[in-house]
Amino acid sequence: MLRSYVSQRSRPRSAGLSRDKHKGGTAVIAVLALLLLWSLFTNIQVWLDIGGHRASLSSQTPLVKHPVPKLRNLVLVACHAVFIGSDYNKAEDQDAWLLLDYQKVPGQAHSFIEHIQEGISHAEHDPASLLLFSGGQTRKAAGPRSEAEGYWLVAEAAAWWGSHQVRERAFTEEHARDSFENLLFSLCRFYELTGHYPGELTVIGYDFKHERFTDLHRAALRWPDQHFKFVGTPALTAGAQEAEHKVLEAFKKDAFGCEGSLMSKKEDRDPFAVGPYLGNRCPDMEPLLNHCQSTTHSSTTYHEHLPWDSG
Repeated sequence: MLRSYVSQRSRPRSAGLSRDKHKGGTAVIAVLALLLLWSLFTNIQVWLDIGGHRASLSSQTPLVKHPVPKLRNLVLVACHAVFIGSDYNKAEDQDAWLLLDYQKVPGQAHSFIEHIQEGISHAEHDPASLLLFSGGQTRKAAGPRSEAEGYWLVAEAAAWWGSHQVRERAFTEEHARDSFENLLFSLCRFYELTGHYPGELTVIGYDFKHERFTDLHRAALRWPDQHFKFVGTPALTAGAQEAEHKVLEAFKKDAFGCEGSLMSKKEDRDPFAVGPYLGNRCPDMEPLLNHCQSTTHSSTTYHEHLPWDSG
């Protein structure tokens, strides 16, 4: 009788253990399934991010709040050198800038300040304008300093030459590696700051680059001629004008700088691998920003829709 009683009492316990094991196995399977899903998701994200270029899905991610949505026009100062001095109040000194050989002429540093002042002046006369200094970390010898940051800090040290209200509307674009990217990336940066594209666009630079910006870069981007203005200061050397002829011919054959000497120059001017703007910064411009990576890109014409196209 005792054996029978023990046997009868033990059966329910055995069944309970079986159920516990079953529940434990189910929990393990659930955990493994979650890990598998997480792994798949991670691999998909890595695939989308290959080379640092987000696919279209992620490029539509909403941006953070645009800081100056009421500004309507863009005043763009194309930068030409990196400030390497320790005192921004001494920006007139040639040694305060990392100059290339052709720039080592009297008055070169002053010409940079003239461009800063021209930008501030135009922005002051248009309260609806955003002032943007454009230029990346282009020189290895200067360290990871951008051209644009140097220009902004020179203006700051000079108290904006009395135009204090412009300071709140002055920003930098720190990816551009050549004149075409000055224009292209500044349009993207303007969108990033305001949430829309500019109505009027004014570029500050050197006289000898008028044709490059107006007839080539503006035209390549199909920016309306009636809403574009170029303001130039005199060139300091005949050599700069002579070199401009070669650059013009290169951009006439390769309007977007995707190949040959123009692409090599951009690569050389990115020693810290900052890279270009990506589509998630301004989604409507994503195909344009990725134009050079397209296997079917045209060297002279962009056929897709642009956000500033009329109609």
